[in-house]
Amino acid sequence: MAMNFKVLENERIVAEYAADILRKQFNNNPTTIAGVHLSNDNAPVLDELKKNIDNNAVDFSQINILDYDSNKSYFEALGVPEGQIYGISYGEDTESFISDKIKTKENKGKLITQILSIDTNSRLNVSINHGLFSAREVILVITGSEKKDIVHKLYEENGKTSFEPADLKAHRMVNVILDEAAAEGLPEDVRHYFTARFA
Repeated sequence: MAMNFKVLENERIVAEYAADILRKQFNNNPTTIAGVHLSNDNAPVLDELKKNIDNNAVDFSQINILDYDSNKSYFEALGVPEGQIYGISYGEDTESFISDKIKTKENKGKLITQILSIDTNSRLNVSINHGLFSAREVILVITGSEKKDIVHKLYEENGKTSFEPADLKAHRMVNVILDEAAAEGLPEDVRHYFTARFA
């Protein structure tokens, strides 16, 4: 039941940080199943992931990607085998999708990471109940001053309102990675705490 906020200086550093988490995940767990939906944010996470992997080789032979944004050619260029990149719709139930299409003895059919963005209308797109709760870890990338009100709500609300993203607070492991502009939505003392702590 933890939502961890991390405030970094700008979009590029947010992207570098998120890319580094992903790459380490791939290295540490070579049978990772990861969902990726980053089209609603300007932070160039995929560009940074490519650079990171160019410098730190990853064995993608058993890694599977749930590709929400139709980036198949990108993941192929990274080195993910073509047959292990799955186009998936936002409302899809990831658990049944994985057990139908991806499950192996090695990966046990477990969705490890979902990395996603939120649009300026507070939409995650990916279904929280069907898509996100089954992931061991959720990484939410939010940058830009136009999203500070969303960040404010995400921090303040408890999942009992119509603000859907707050329902993520019921997930056991959510990392919210913000740039300073989006973090303006956090109360000042909280913002300083999460900035100083991770400087």
